Amino acid sequence: MKITTMKFAVSAALLLAAVPSVALSDEIPDNLKGTGELVTTTGGGGAFDDARMKAWFEPFMRDTGIKIVVVPTTNAKLTASVKVGQPEADLTFISGGEVQGWIDKGFIDKINYSYFAKQTLSGIPEEARSEYAFRSHTYSVVPAYSTKKYPQGIEHPKNWVDIYDVAKFPGKRAVPNCGNTLYGGLLEGVLMGDGVAPDKVYPIDFDRAFAKLKKIAPDVGRWWGWDEGGLAPQSLIDGEADMGSAWNGRIVSLQGQGAPVALSWDQSLLQYDDWVVVKGSPNQENAAKFLAYIARAEAQAAFAEAIPYGVVNKDAYKLLPKGLAENLPGAPGIAEKQITQDYAFWSKTRPDGKTNLDYAVERCQSELAK
Repeated sequence: MKITTMKFAVSAALLLAAVPSVALSDEIPDNLKGTGELVTTTGGGGAFDDARMKAWFEPFMRDTGIKIVVVPTTNAKLTASVKVGQPEADLTFISGGEVQGWIDKGFIDKINYSYFAKQTLSGIPEEARSEYAFRSHTYSVVPAYSTKKYPQGIEHPKNWVDIYDVAKFPGKRAVPNCGNTLYGGLLEGVLMGDGVAPDKVYPIDFDRAFAKLKKIAPDVGRWWGWDEGGLAPQSLIDGEADMGSAWNGRIVSLQGQGAPVALSWDQSLLQYDDWVVVKGSPNQENAAKFLAYIARAEAQAAFAEAIPYGVVNKDAYKLLPKGLAENLPGAPGIAEKQITQDYAFWSKTRPDGKTNLDYAVERCQSELAK
């Protein structure tokens, strides 16, 4: 989930008829209502930003009277603005793997949970509401395949072992590129594809992972980057690849449009993004109110209905259609098949001062260049 280059202000007058009815104004506690604005960042455009707008931003403005302004920026620009004491936004969201680095560098402030209702907090696991970060949503890198290549009734790839087995499943693959090592779950998928049990993936055996990656490289039809998430499923549609990895939301959205793609949850990698309050930003009270608002089960359910990403408030499952509730990342019945990405491992500093992620990206680029 990254940043686009557009700038726009969201006005409460722009409410769409299709906006989910998350809550009526008189159902919202008075402590969440207010004035002024909240400045936040874009989320990469497309279906994801549409979902945030419909499920969270527009209902929040409608119910609280607080205006949301969405601005373009990059993580580099945003953190640079913090360093000079002029933060470009009050609230943003980053990968769970980046949170500790932002804490260490003093880029974010603590979250004020006093606005959260007790009932809301009871539905949210403690690990999703830490001192400096509040979980936004979960998503997954999943084994995916073309249903043109593998129509119903034909054996299809079911997990990473199958995706990386070129003898059993010949054809081209869609695989994350080196720059997408973290977000694309590149090495986790490679290791499980080489037979490593999900509970033995960490710590990453780099030698084994890169040996397997080099073997599969000739069978890769599409290397996709963190800012090219749409290319993974598109390559399955276009015939560049027959199978590979993709984010679950991309696959499900295209399935809804009748595209010939499918996914498997077996060995899929559970990931998450966190909301953080930008250091020294002027509208932190409104940021806290917004987080308390979207943390409610109703708002969580509305978001999941707008885009098939996992909810943070477990009470939201009760409000979702059964078919959807049973097919979200981290949902009961799905979570047992998944492995959660170990962000602490990737952010761990090595003896040379580089993180494991820095090392992996550099080595990946070197190995594939040989």
